[in-house]
Amino acid sequence: MSEEEFGPELRVWMLEHFQTMAPGAIWRPEGTGLRYRKEDETSLTLEHRVDHPDSIHHHERLKRLCVVVNIEVKDDDVMVSSPALSAEEAYMREMQERQQIASMWMTDDGTRFVDLDLRFCPPVFLGNREILLDNGETTEIEDWAVKVSSPTGDIMMNPDDYNLIAGDENFMSYHNSNGDIVRAMTRAEMLETAEAGATGILVGKNCPLTGVKVPPWMWGTYCDINRGGEEE
Repeated sequence: MSEEEFGPELRVWMLEHFQTMAPGAIWRPEGTGLRYRKEDETSLTLEHRVDHPDSIHHHERLKRLCVVVNIEVKDDDVMVSSPALSAEEAYMREMQERQQIASMWMTDDGTRFVDLDLRFCPPVFLGNREILLDNGETTEIEDWAVKVSSPTGDIMMNPDDYNLIAGDENFMSYHNSNGDIVRAMTRAEMLETAEAGATGILVGKNCPLTGVKVPPWMWGTYCDINRGGEEE
């Protein structure tokens, strides 16, 4: 098809989106069943697609758009998988894929992040940021990072990335300023605690034990406390 298939706004968007991607970055256009990787400053590689006609259609159209803006798309060695049978299966597949990719992330000295000590890396409050809502109003949100120690120094990691490589057990816990480990309980653990007549603590925006600010992913969790921070 000709360039008329794609309006100028779509072409500008595609080019700008591609230019903001770092070499090696993964791109999954939502709802397409496709996964691309940016090879370099002029090319994308289709690494994976779902075995479905819609997925093929999305890829062919995106490939034509890339040609229009001088981006090469390589698709001669593609992994094809069957469509997920449910939303839950699709979510599990995506998480497994993301974790596999994250397992290869490296620090500047070539150390894999998954080989670092990722236990109880401290969350760090970076400040408040104003965002625009769909209704045109603005609101403030908190920006956080997780400080991960490496041989070359501390790394401030995006919380979602830390969750991927460290797992929920480490992500959903923190050391408070008293040295205690506060850890969010699972539903089964809360039931076990209740049946045993024991109690935990309900965490809000501040640690109930110290009053210190805690990250948003811990808000509203029911936690157990390991006094002194000794691992069980």
